Amino acid sequence: MILQGRPEGRARGTSRLSRSWSATSLIRSRRLVAVLAILMTTLMFTTLFTLAQSMSKNMVEMTFRQTGYDAQASFKSITEEEAALIDAHPDVKEVGESIVLGVAENRELQGHQTEIRWADDPYASHSFAWPDTGRMPEAAGELAVDTTVLDHLGVPHELGQQVTLEWRPDLNSQETTASTFTLCGFWEGNASSYASMAWVSRSFADQMTGGADGPAEGQVLGTHMAQVSLYSDRDIEETMDGILADTDLIGLEYGVNLAYSPEMGATAFSESLPMYLGMILVFVAGYLIIYNIFQISVTADVQFYGKLKTLGMTKRQLRRLIYGQADRLCLTGIPIGLVLGWGLGFLLVPILLGMMEGESVVSVSPVIFIGSALFAWVTVLISCLRPARLAGKVSPVEALRACDAPDKAKKTAKRRGSASLHEMAWANLGRNKKRTALVVCSLSLGLVLLSCFYAKNAAFDMEKYLSGLTIADFELSDASSEDYTGGYDPQGTTLDQELVSQVEQADGVEETGHAWSHQLIWQMDDGTAADLAAYYNEDVLADWASYDAQGAQDAENSIREKRATVTLFGLDGIPLEAMTDEDHILAGSFDPEAFATGEYVLAVSTASLSREEADRQETLPAASVGQTVELEGRTYQVMAVVLPDASVMDGALEEGEDTGLEMEYVIPSDSFRELYPDNTMRRLYVNVEEDQVDAMQELLDGYTASVDRTLPVTSRQTMAQQYEEETRSSAVMGNAISVIIALVGVLNFANSMITAIVSRKREFAMIQSVGMTKRQLRRMLVYEGLYYAGLTLLASWIVSALAVGIGVRAVTAADDFSTFRFTLLPLGVCTPLLFILAVLIPCLCFLNLEKQSVVERLRME
Repeated sequence: MILQGRPEGRARGTSRLSRSWSATSLIRSRRLVAVLAILMTTLMFTTLFTLAQSMSKNMVEMTFRQTGYDAQASFKSITEEEAALIDAHPDVKEVGESIVLGVAENRELQGHQTEIRWADDPYASHSFAWPDTGRMPEAAGELAVDTTVLDHLGVPHELGQQVTLEWRPDLNSQETTASTFTLCGFWEGNASSYASMAWVSRSFADQMTGGADGPAEGQVLGTHMAQVSLYSDRDIEETMDGILADTDLIGLEYGVNLAYSPEMGATAFSESLPMYLGMILVFVAGYLIIYNIFQISVTADVQFYGKLKTLGMTKRQLRRLIYGQADRLCLTGIPIGLVLGWGLGFLLVPILLGMMEGESVVSVSPVIFIGSALFAWVTVLISCLRPARLAGKVSPVEALRACDAPDKAKKTAKRRGSASLHEMAWANLGRNKKRTALVVCSLSLGLVLLSCFYAKNAAFDMEKYLSGLTIADFELSDASSEDYTGGYDPQGTTLDQELVSQVEQADGVEETGHAWSHQLIWQMDDGTAADLAAYYNEDVLADWASYDAQGAQDAENSIREKRATVTLFGLDGIPLEAMTDEDHILAGSFDPEAFATGEYVLAVSTASLSREEADRQETLPAASVGQTVELEGRTYQVMAVVLPDASVMDGALEEGEDTGLEMEYVIPSDSFRELYPDNTMRRLYVNVEEDQVDAMQELLDGYTASVDRTLPVTSRQTMAQQYEEETRSSAVMGNAISVIIALVGVLNFANSMITAIVSRKREFAMIQSVGMTKRQLRRMLVYEGLYYAGLTLLASWIVSALAVGIGVRAVTAADDFSTFRFTLLPLGVCTPLLFILAVLIPCLCFLNLEKQSVVERLRME
């Protein structure tokens, strides 16, 4: 008896040990999957929070750099005594001061404004112009300047180098002064700012100004400026008004930094909105998997909860038990997710903000970590609500009968014969329809999003985008056409004949075009004045005045006095073809042969109108077709009214009288050169063969590097590359979110398959004990996986087709640079991958299942 009992005891002990080990393994696997799900949810929340906060921070930083300073307020004209009074106010942190001497007019600096100033340390440090090499000037002959100015002047980045700046102390005189300085400090140039600063010493400034605290009339020499840094960023205008009132300086004009304006906050939020919307998707994806995990856990442990209820545990205590388990899992998953999420954000921020000038800054705001942890915890909490209620409702009797039963008991019709493997697999999916639906939804969400993001990115039309920015493969401009301070010089020397010949005779040049321009004050005829007055009626002027009151008033005065500032363009080749394209002509028609006679002129609309808008207008804001106009003593007939083209007409105006209304006319280049033989070319346009683009780019890069650094070159290829860099961020973000959500879906699928197989170990053992082979069981599990994949792909293809065909089509229709192309390429790529996973995961689960014998599994409870 004893001998017989010992093996029996050992068998029972072994069985109990096996069951205990199996249960422990199952619990560990569930916990691991739950922790991974919480970790990935937290990771995505943290990454998106990091990107959103960093986007806002970098946009504010970029605005600081564009405005040229980061203090809250600034004064364009103030005395030293007034600045001292403001500095002494308790609400003021510090005041920085600067004295303007003039603007450098070196030929090498054309198109790049360089202001010669003295500044104290606070002013320089808040102006992104503090030397990181060397120091601020102290002696009269010292200078500190940025690397951009040094590069334009061809001066090495070395302390002690001699720098000569040409400038005019008297703006009413054309005589320039050449001042030579010793470089005592420099810093990296601020590419976002409209101007560079060239700091001189206070002694040099006093010497030039004669100690005067303010400029003479019509001059800038001696202008005293100040920047005010406050202790608080809130209610800046109210604070500044209070400071001026307290110091008896009411009426002193100041400006508030645009970076602190409410509009800036709204812009930053709108730029970060995609990240916040992404959090909604993260919540949905996280909810789907975490809910499924706890639902499976409660269903699998229903007998355990029933026993606890038998022992007297209440519904509330059972719910607290579930929430306690979730909180313990959060303590593991959330901290790891926070660290990994911020790390991923740290890597993605430079990509996302690659289009912004300067170094990107990754935010480490506590809001990121507190917000992400809170969002992740709330997601887990909401995911546990229904499973916790389900656990609380379990009765001991139901617990004993529960074994992954279907949601609703249904009578099953008896059928003769045995069920096939695929029928059994399909029936297994139907045993818990909610779980199946959750897995399919979780997997489909990522695939649908991936399809939509891809279709949106694929709809972008590079040709449409570039056509609005440039009309040729390469555009070369005179440097003064970008000099908005000194104005355009119609006799500039940048585009000399040698350069033009070298470019036009290069290999692969297909076509060229030229643009000249000259500015004049025009006494308009009665017909043109009447047309302009009819277009710019009270309603139009009132709308104009709502955002530019002075501009509207100047235009009204100009029309009434019949005086306008006219820029006369001489065009041929590429720019003339662009201006006379059918889409550009608002009225009339273009006859190349008649236009070439020099008897006709093209009138450029003074307002940007579409063809549809022009058709609805009784008169256009230009001289009418057929009307005769006199320009520079010659009479022309208006052949057509055309839209302005930015690639032709953008740029600086010449110095001179401003009448308040700017108009443009176009004549043939030959006629223009007869009128103005001394004028030089404003722009050169070149189209080259596709295989010669790189060679032309190399030629121009070499010229700007070795001959003339000031030559402005616009390249279609460079613009296309720049756009790809700028938009890579949105593509990366969209696709990254989609892939992560798809991975969450795969994890959900794997968790469901593993749990379903482990929880049915005994059932599978019973089936095997009555004749099912290992091969048949493995095939049945594979069929289950394939059914999951099939349902997912069916849902994904249908929903993606609708989402892309309707949603993406509507979005791209509103985008001027997009051409809708229906595509579901990501689904085509993912289909075989999903089927591979559908086979691989069940096979791996089956291998784990086979580690226990049929007898051991039959003895499990």
